[in-house]
Amino acid sequence: MSLSEYDAEVLTSDKALSAYFDDAMKGKPKEFAKPLANLITTELLGRLNKEGKGVAQSPVAPAMMASLVDLTLSNVLSSKGAKEVFAKSFETGEDPKTLVEKLGLSQVSDEGQVMAWVREALAANAQAANDLKAGKEAAAGRIVGAVMKLSKGKANPGLVNKLIKEAVK
Repeated sequence: MSLSEYDAEVLTSDKALSAYFDDAMKGKPKEFAKPLANLITTELLGRLNKEGKGVAQSPVAPAMMASLVDLTLSNVLSSKGAKEVFAKSFETGEDPKTLVEKLGLSQVSDEGQVMAWVREALAANAQAANDLKAGKEAAAGRIVGAVMKLSKGKANPGLVNKLIKEAVK
């Protein structure tokens, strides 16, 4: 996955920002570039702009940003959780890995646990389950939402979708 023209323009628009991105990319595969660029352009730049700061004043070092992307790509952290960890890291300067543990934000990817939530959500949402079995794909969103509520947002969304499809076959 390569960067879009827009991402490349934003990341090269400022020398310090370009250096920040390059530092965070050190030793990473090219597939890492897009999620890193997304996190930098949305979360980091948004927060820096809001506070009237430049990249050089960021309390989140490039290595910390890379760590955050690693946690997301390895499914330890959801994208929502990544935003929460970023915000806390920006406020405190703490390492993302430490914050994930401290805040209890690790994503649950244990199939047995997630399947238990899926079964509970299907039982509690019989109409949505029937709609899904009848081929109405939009009903899956209601089941996913119920699973996320049961898991307090910690269930791995990709696994939730996979297991819902398996459960309604």
